[in-house]
Amino acid sequence: MWRTFFPFLILAVLGIGLAGCAGDMKDKWPSLAPRAGEVPSGLPMPATGYCAGCGQDVVAGATVPPSPAALKPMPADTDARLASIAAVIAGVEAKVPAQARITMAVIAAVHRDPSRSGDAEVERSRYESLFLPLSIEDSRLVVLTDNVVGRNGADAVLAKVIDLRARLAALQQKRTSLPD
Repeated sequence: MWRTFFPFLILAVLGIGLAGCAGDMKDKWPSLAPRAGEVPSGLPMPATGYCAGCGQDVVAGATVPPSPAALKPMPADTDARLASIAAVIAGVEAKVPAQARITMAVIAAVHRDPSRSGDAEVERSRYESLFLPLSIEDSRLVVLTDNVVGRNGADAVLAKVIDLRARLAALQQKRTSLPD
């Protein structure tokens, strides 16, 4: 009995559900837009229409870049921060050649006498330790860039940042160029 009754029960539930949808709609579909009284006054109402907010009904206005006079001024400490970063990079650049010569000499000695491999590891560690401050300076450059973008005079500062990043990249190349 259950097997014969179950399909009729399913059809009845579906029929009742479809009957509720088939009322006198005549191409008037229910809207998800808020009805009067549902939104407190004073709140902006979104545009309603075909695909409100989509590309079809939103016309983007031409963006006009702000005039240099309208831009915020550069932070007062920008030049000092650039000089500080450049000084750290210059300090590393000055130390790298001497330490590279020492490290290369010890590596060459290890090739002649393998018992000195510990000395080579110590010198490699000293060489690597020269580059430790550079990751901090790279992070400082990121913060500095974020602070100056969109400000008056940012182009000159960003050109200096690009130069400092090139110096960092050259140092990274030297860091990884030692032979095994």
